[in-house]
Amino acid sequence: MLRKAEWLWRGFGNALFLALIGLGGTILALTAFPLVTLLTPDRARRRARIQAVLHHGLRLYCFGMRFLRFADIRTTGIERLRGLKGTLLIANHPSLLDVVMILAAIPNVQCVVKGALWRNPFFRITVEGAGYLRNDLAPEDLVAACVAALRAGDNLVLFPEGTRTVPGMAMPLHRGFATIALEAGADIQLITMGCDPPILCKGVPWWWTPSRRTAFSMEVGEKLPASAFPDRHRALAARQLVDFIRNYYADKVGHGRVDTGPEAADRGCLEAGGLVA
Repeated sequence: MLRKAEWLWRGFGNALFLALIGLGGTILALTAFPLVTLLTPDRARRRARIQAVLHHGLRLYCFGMRFLRFADIRTTGIERLRGLKGTLLIANHPSLLDVVMILAAIPNVQCVVKGALWRNPFFRITVEGAGYLRNDLAPEDLVAACVAALRAGDNLVLFPEGTRTVPGMAMPLHRGFATIALEAGADIQLITMGCDPPILCKGVPWWWTPSRRTAFSMEVGEKLPASAFPDRHRALAARQLVDFIRNYYADKVGHGRVDTGPEAADRGCLEAGGLVA
């Protein structure tokens, strides 16, 4: 009986906290963000303050999930995120809440988000005010915008899979992130996200509740210096970077490895895209 009650409680919590993503954003867009905009005429400072409000709001969101025992959230190595500047944060993408956890862990970060949010009057205040980048730009314009943000000293989080991972499937990586990293000359901070048992994952209904409480995890790993992949031959460097990232997450989450030798570097051409949560 107690297990049934706990299962129902977690099912309620899943629906509640999923709804709070939209509801909370709307409330902030109607209250805090207009106030920040009114009191902060400087655009860069206004963007930083809106990002800070989002950061603290999402920290509260994660605390609520843990406190009410809807899910566990475990983090490792988040002290490595302190003081980052002009860094490209790369993460795998098993769950809808991955970006929530990352933004809750670091206050000064930009994202690439769905262009449809700019057509919503409430969400537009949020994403535009925070300086987020829209994914429906032309590929070359999106790459240029990401490179400009990194060169200006902003941190940027990208999911090179382009969408959430189907549980148990390999990670198909787009190459846009490699193009951005090499053109910007940016360090890459690697982050590994986990979700066990899977919930809010691709192919799993939002209302599905597993038999035991889900544990979300976030492990901040090594940072690759910009010099790790010299770009004297850009296509070769990009291919090596993509293969390195694929193998890194293969080791972390259990998918198969691929060749990483330079003989494989001339396959395909660089492409933008695959960057949105």
